Amino acid sequence: MRRPSRFATNLAILLLSLACRPIFAGEEKELTALEIFDRTLAAFDNQRTALRDWQYYQTLTTHQFDSSGKVTARGTWQSIVRPGDPRPLEYIGERMEGKLSFFKSESSSGPAPSPSASASASPASKTKPREEPEGKNQMESAAEAVRKYDLRERYNWKRLPDENVGGEGAYVIAFEPKPHQNARSREERFFSLLAGKLWVSRSDFIILKMDVALDSPCHLFWILARVTIFQFTYILEPSRGPRLFRLSKATAKTVVSFPFFAIRQKHWLTIDKYEPRTAHGTAPKNPRPSLSPRGEE
Repeated sequence: MRRPSRFATNLAILLLSLACRPIFAGEEKELTALEIFDRTLAAFDNQRTALRDWQYYQTLTTHQFDSSGKVTARGTWQSIVRPGDPRPLEYIGERMEGKLSFFKSESSSGPAPSPSASASASPASKTKPREEPEGKNQMESAAEAVRKYDLRERYNWKRLPDENVGGEGAYVIAFEPKPHQNARSREERFFSLLAGKLWVSRSDFIILKMDVALDSPCHLFWILARVTIFQFTYILEPSRGPRLFRLSKATAKTVVSFPFFAIRQKHWLTIDKYEPRTAHGTAPKNPRPSLSPRGEE
């Protein structure tokens, strides 16, 4: 079964991580955009600590399209995320129909290479997938990336007029990349081209909504390939219980263009439920998870 490439998954989880439900409260007036960002980041750290005895179920669904908009392949991956646990995510359900580009395979058949493949690899190469070393929980890696790639200083931040989102008062802050950034890695190149807006709850600095997109095409991997479209939207669902456990959904549209063709995909990443933490490897498996995004079955 093919699994999402490390970079593609980490990127989606990083953006979702920034939008997760933190526990932080404070009443201050006339905050700057950077002060709002700092309080949101600090709140996220507090949230990770608060969830040390909890776990949540996460579903990533990806559809690939041809130039006419017809679905040609799709896959879904269900996993358990345990904040603070350094071990890799525990996958409990995987399913794929067709051939998704940029997704690695655990079988001996060679899939199209992932974005984390060598920059010299051909997009049409057919190589046996190599085993990756056991890494950190992708949520933990995503949290570290916020500081590793210095997202605070990478952008110009601007506070916009406050708005109301889902019945809650929200700060609105916008960001755009600073010019002439030092971008030596593919991640730095990508982050240096992102721009967007965040809607942050005035009461506790929860991110209620997030829109992020590429400001210009990005040469992310392979000399001839460009990411020409990346559009990410996150929405926090209305509360149905404790504020810490609010569900969320995020979507991302991506187009990777080559000289004679393009790979078009849409991704849905949802947090499906919370529960007290259980031992790793004890959760029941889902032998046939749905290939339709939550709410669109």
